[in-house]
Amino acid sequence: MNYLSLQYFLSLAYHLNFSKAAAALHISQPGLSRQISILEKELNVKLLKRSTRKVSLTREGEFLYQQLAPPFNSIQNSVNELRQNGAAAQMTIKIATVPSAASHIVPFLLKELKTRFPKLSFFIKETTSVHAAKLVQNGEYHLAFIRTPIDIKETIQPPLQWKEFKRSQIKLAVSSTHPYASFGSVALESCAEETFFHFDPEHSPALYSLVEHACLSAGFVPKTIGAGPEILTLANLMKENIGITILPEDMIELLDDRNIVGLDLKDIHLFSSISLIWHKENERQVTEEALSILEMVEV
Repeated sequence: MNYLSLQYFLSLAYHLNFSKAAAALHISQPGLSRQISILEKELNVKLLKRSTRKVSLTREGEFLYQQLAPPFNSIQNSVNELRQNGAAAQMTIKIATVPSAASHIVPFLLKELKTRFPKLSFFIKETTSVHAAKLVQNGEYHLAFIRTPIDIKETIQPPLQWKEFKRSQIKLAVSSTHPYASFGSVALESCAEETFFHFDPEHSPALYSLVEHACLSAGFVPKTIGAGPEILTLANLMKENIGITILPEDMIELLDDRNIVGLDLKDIHLFSSISLIWHKENERQVTEEALSILEMVEV
């Protein structure tokens, strides 16, 4: 049981409305509902009576609220005073991430954390999915954003936990001067004679699998010229029409100013996503706060 689950219950007990409580806590309603369900399961009692029109406390819920509200108010007042006076110890969060998450999700997370903890300091390491996961596994970093592997349920085992974010469609990435660039969409089988940039199966297994799966679905094995370059190096090579590749749309968006375009693939509908990884036994305050913020990110 953690501090946040009790805090969520107190807010809901005060508002008796999931929408208002979630807004006050800056989390999603589904995230709040999950936390309350987890708390009820841990306590083995029902704390709330839910109907289509209202929420009310059970006798057990009322007892817990009366017992917890005064000391929690005292704790919150102490925390607020520390924040206002700048007396709180400086907090640090270490995040390992793939480049696409570093551009889309990490800035949002750090902005929200800095609002809650003005003295927050942070370390960000842009790396591969496999390395990012190892940094969290070894306790060196608090959070990792990785490209979701196809077999994530088998790959990410307890005590590691994971949360998947919004999925992006995969597209064919080509130079803006490539003959296909103006097509908008392309049948992948027409690219069988093209030269592809590939990905390292050991360090970027999700991207490697996407290229393999897409090309095999189109009836050919990709002719590869190189594997494993960083995303910006890859973009510069593609810009010179040295090769093409297959990328998720969120990665192609990072290359808008590098003369790279993304083409829809006819008859091939594959998706990729970013997932968050954290260590269950490392849920100290900064990690818990980060997780509560990320509940607001669209999944």
